[in-house]
Amino acid sequence: MKKTLVFLLAAALLLCSFASAETIRVASHNAVVEGNAYRSEYELDIQNAAAAAAEYGYDVSYASFVANKDPSLESQMLEQSINEGYDIILIDPISPTGLDPIIEKAKDAGIIWLNCDCEYYSDEVINVCLDQYQWAYDGAKYLAEKLGKGAKIVVFDAIDGNAANEQRERAFNDIIEEYDLEVVKRVNHNWDAALAQQLMTEIINSGVEYDGILCSNQAFFILNALDEAGAAYPKAIALDDHTGWAQNMLTLNAEEEVLPYLFISNTPGVGAIALNIGLNMLAGYELRDDIFGNPDYNSIYVASTFQFSYENQEEYRDYMMALDTNNKATFWYTIDECRELYFKS
Repeated sequence: MKKTLVFLLAAALLLCSFASAETIRVASHNAVVEGNAYRSEYELDIQNAAAAAAEYGYDVSYASFVANKDPSLESQMLEQSINEGYDIILIDPISPTGLDPIIEKAKDAGIIWLNCDCEYYSDEVINVCLDQYQWAYDGAKYLAEKLGKGAKIVVFDAIDGNAANEQRERAFNDIIEEYDLEVVKRVNHNWDAALAQQLMTEIINSGVEYDGILCSNQAFFILNALDEAGAAYPKAIALDDHTGWAQNMLTLNAEEEVLPYLFISNTPGVGAIALNIGLNMLAGYELRDDIFGNPDYNSIYVASTFQFSYENQEEYRDYMMALDTNNKATFWYTIDECRELYFKS
């Protein structure tokens, strides 16, 4: 008991020393933000988490850097953040490789580097990511069970080479093989709304026959293409976490199941969670060894918080309908919650 009290006192003193220290400078680096509902909410959540840290005595200064999918610009901005002496770097990297020399420079400077959302392939960093495989697997399985074995499907993947997309593709392929689904068309929408709608329009015009649509987001705009063309709805569609799409599905299926669908949250709050993990690391707390979903890359996987379809949609109707149309359902763990979930006691 005495040892426990001594430890708690020491931890409290350590936390206070950081809380009363100079401003903690946080640099958030993004591949893209403007025009992307997920990334916009991701940045807002980091800002809110930085502000909420004041309740714990922290003075957090936040700055955002956006490379607009330009790897050279991303590297320059990261070098700038290192040279300017930021304490924590949060990055949604454009690519899962290619930044090793910059990461090493940040480590040498004593900067805490946390990859967020897009897993980076290195054991020299901490990744804080959503469980993209499970997200996609649940969605693909829902579709397969609705359609039955041997059904014909159209598949919309995202960006080739992106770590999150690769995990989702692996899950899609596992279900496609398990249920012997026939892929009649497979395209990449690159998480681009206009491209997704254009591709769906082309698929409709091509006359290809399909039973269901499996998509790595952008269901909102795929549905827009169907509506604008006056095309028949598929037997089922999955999946997305776009608020507007969920609201459309809740309205369309309000009285009866017109179009079977699945919504699974994929929280943009992963960046805020990473920030609060970083603040705990600054305070001297040590990560547990059993928290890594992928130990090879020190990857912490944050699971989806909820999912719904016609069967349980009424549980979520009021919450979803109250959100902005172009948004993402979000959540993030507080500093205390992160400490309890991920750190040694």
